[in-house]
Amino acid sequence: MATARAVNDKRRQVFKHALEKPYTTVWPSSSGETQTEILTDLCTALQPLSSYFAHTRRLSKAHRRTLRRTAKNNTNSQPTDPAQPSDTELKGKKLLDFVCIGINSTTRALERQAQRNTQHADNLALVVVCKGDVEPQLVAHFPGLVHAARTAKPDKREDMVRLVGVGVGAEQQLAQAVGQNRVSVVGIRAGHAELDAVVEKARAGCAVPSVPWIGMDRSGPVFYPVCVRELHTSAPIISKKQATAKASVKVSVHVPAKDGKRKLTSATTQPGKKAK
Repeated sequence: MATARAVNDKRRQVFKHALEKPYTTVWPSSSGETQTEILTDLCTALQPLSSYFAHTRRLSKAHRRTLRRTAKNNTNSQPTDPAQPSDTELKGKKLLDFVCIGINSTTRALERQAQRNTQHADNLALVVVCKGDVEPQLVAHFPGLVHAARTAKPDKREDMVRLVGVGVGAEQQLAQAVGQNRVSVVGIRAGHAELDAVVEKARAGCAVPSVPWIGMDRSGPVFYPVCVRELHTSAPIISKKQATAKASVKVSVHVPAKDGKRKLTSATTQPGKKAK
């Protein structure tokens, strides 16, 4: 005899069909070896940023300590001059002019670039996204946005902005290189020697991002083939009696009593029937 748990665990296979949307964005293709080389070279080039951010945090802590000491002593002494930054820290400060860190800042830079039709120093040449470490909906807009930024300025194919989606573990590597807790997206501008080497490697090994339905010629109708996806899933086996009992709804009804006070009673109703 089957147990109650075994009966409840019985499931049946269910097939669900859904139409595939023609307006989909596809990430540009690149080999795993190319992604690894780009990520390694980028982490090496961004190392000075870690020293610079650590220096700014030390300055902030020293300034707060001085303010607390001044308030405690109630004196008018001025904050002491902080230590001068090292060469590596100065290099990291200059590197910030060629780097855009984070999803929001990179998105804003690409939006500004998509609105221009001329060469600008703020234009990004490469966008690296930690595609394997973040939720897809957080970075799903980058292929279309990079394509819009690319088509805004009709330039040579080899000079177009590139988009690279790297795999799992890249976010931690970039965060350690930059000295931050999380780094999901990095945008790179042209003009820095070490970063330009990374950009050239991406241009040589990564495809140009393309979204055909953005900026396409609308002189005539465009027809797409019908694509139907079939999803295989399962559902519990429910008998007709169980389905009826599940559909029953328990409601509370206020019934006037003879003494003028209302009396609360409960009744069970089913779809299509009135409560008694």
